[in-house]
Amino acid sequence: MNDRGYFIIAQNNQEYDYTRMAYALALSIKNTQSTVKNVSIALAGADEHLLTKEQRWIFDEVIEFPWGDDAGADNWKINNKWKYVHCTPYKETVILDADMLFLSDYSHWWDSMSMQSIVATSNVLTYRNEIAQSSYYRKTFISNNLPNIYTAFMYFRKNNELIWEVTKLTQLIMQNWQDFYLKYLDATRPTWLSADVAYALAIKLLDVGSECTTKTLTPTFVHMKTRMQYTDNLVDEDWTKYIPTYFTADCQLKVGNYQQYYPFHYHIKTWLTDDVIKKLEDAFNG
Repeated sequence: MNDRGYFIIAQNNQEYDYTRMAYALALSIKNTQSTVKNVSIALAGADEHLLTKEQRWIFDEVIEFPWGDDAGADNWKINNKWKYVHCTPYKETVILDADMLFLSDYSHWWDSMSMQSIVATSNVLTYRNEIAQSSYYRKTFISNNLPNIYTAFMYFRKNNELIWEVTKLTQLIMQNWQDFYLKYLDATRPTWLSADVAYALAIKLLDVGSECTTKTLTPTFVHMKTRMQYTDNLVDEDWTKYIPTYFTADCQLKVGNYQQYYPFHYHIKTWLTDDVIKKLEDAFNG
């Protein structure tokens, strides 16, 4: 077992190819990280063919997640995201959403994260590199006093009892999310299963918020949801219509003329063009 690594659960739906996004993310990890470059992926058994031979080589391990596919026919396929700890091949893991890119070396984050058994991102950034203050997407968290966590970048140590306790309760919540939402959340609750809400509710019910979060900006990421960028007046959620981006041949990214340094959660899947992937591939092969 490798000591440390990044781990992605990817499931394609009718609209988007998440395995392609995970491939781009893995390329960006290999291109930028100086010490912790390990990255693996978990897929449903029926989806393994969706990862092409040209994509598979970038991953250290391709794992079939256990106990079948909890997402079934759902189009919003996050139902298996309680299985991270059961799947990861690493002693210390950072789980990532597929629709992200790494732009700098974050290897030094691992030592500070390893001081806790779980570290969920608590503060995210705008593309201007400011802490995002908008509460637009966090009404459920505020109204129900949930820990303000983002599971798109979350660290855990596998050999610690706390992650197993959080995982067991998160599994129950995800498999019975409507009942749990109705019992424990007020009218601001979402009408769909949310990984952030499920993990946050589990952490709250176990009363371990201080053990699973940090007040620092390690870790963090740029979250490109439109209203995170202080654009509450914009109705359209597609930020790419308003904010230009420049991805250079050496894989540097500017968004609205702001240089990006932190993990970039682009959110709008169409932002990841074939040209961006080609530049990532060229950087790796160069």
